[in-house]
Amino acid sequence: MTDPLGKLLAELLTESPARTMARTSGAYDELARPFQNRVVIFGTGQLGRFVLPAVRAAGLELLAFCDNNPSRWGSTIDGVAVLSPAEAMREFGASACFLVAVYNASSLRRQLAELGCQRIVPYPVFFWKYWEKLPQEERLELPHRILQQASEIPAGYQLLADDVSRTEFLAQIRWRSLMDYACLPSPQPAQDMYFPPDLLQLGSEEVLVDCGAFDGDSIKPFVAKVAGQFRRIRAFEPDPSNLRALAACIAGFPPEVAARISVEPYALGSQSGTVRFSAEGAVYSKLSEGSGGVEVELRTLDELLEGAECTLIKMDIEGAETEAIPGAAKTIARCRPVLAVCAYHRCEHLWRIPQLIRAVAPDHRIFLRRYAEECWETVYYAIPPERILGTPLAGVL
Repeated sequence: MTDPLGKLLAELLTESPARTMARTSGAYDELARPFQNRVVIFGTGQLGRFVLPAVRAAGLELLAFCDNNPSRWGSTIDGVAVLSPAEAMREFGASACFLVAVYNASSLRRQLAELGCQRIVPYPVFFWKYWEKLPQEERLELPHRILQQASEIPAGYQLLADDVSRTEFLAQIRWRSLMDYACLPSPQPAQDMYFPPDLLQLGSEEVLVDCGAFDGDSIKPFVAKVAGQFRRIRAFEPDPSNLRALAACIAGFPPEVAARISVEPYALGSQSGTVRFSAEGAVYSKLSEGSGGVEVELRTLDELLEGAECTLIKMDIEGAETEAIPGAAKTIARCRPVLAVCAYHRCEHLWRIPQLIRAVAPDHRIFLRRYAEECWETVYYAIPPERILGTPLAGVL
């Protein structure tokens, strides 16, 4: 029987580390030549503003931003004009490369190509060359560093329960190593994230523990999918601005629904204490390195849920998942909940999170699904056998 992962890793490892580094650092120049030093950034959102100082630190000439939002046309960002894509192409299309600083940007790359743009650079390729200018980037990794961990990768892959999961895992390794967009399967429907209908039937007695509740963006679809019929939701969110948005979301539910949702302002980890937290008031708020941010309480789910029931634990906590899983080990063993754990905040989480899950839930079956392009919105599900869709007890809650 062939080993697809072993075959893929063997293929990737035929290239020496030095050659891998040369290939990846040269990919930007290959796409942008001869205008690799003249840049238009497509996207004025968080990622576009994030790459702006990196473009300048690299000594590149930043000519303009462009964006599809008409309300931003004619404005400036740090002295740089914001144009429409059509205007940017008229002015710079023949003399610059266009760096697409937007996640899930295949439609934007097609848009530029249809406008006649010849030099289009996806953000991950920019990262490959200028990663040292992007010190906060944690979600992507350099291919030679991925391959340095090749011996660890099979341990995660071997725990996957179905072909869809294994295909996605292989595609993630290939895309991250070769930037091969053609290998990526189509993403699952975004509205199914955390509650996959191909794997799980939700019941009327669910107790959802929402770790990283943000502004209620996962509570709303959950309530809709169960038609308001659930036992309880416990939402954890440490960012003060997000907490206000979350409270507003809950207030918008009918009173009989809102009464069963509680909100607690804790960060989650493997031990209790206090931590610094980068409170951005955004989906990417996370634990802070060093002395920046605000101080928040750090708790374990085992402590917070002691003696309480839960049937479903969702974790989207910006990279802290690997700490929060061990911190929930007793609860998982006692309650046997379904787990939905994000796996895209750090590259190595792709193979490490299934191993952490197996350590605390030895008989759960583990599945991998993706709900956006490239590597974003990738989620591991761990489901006890009796709750997998199609089994006799599925959906009896």
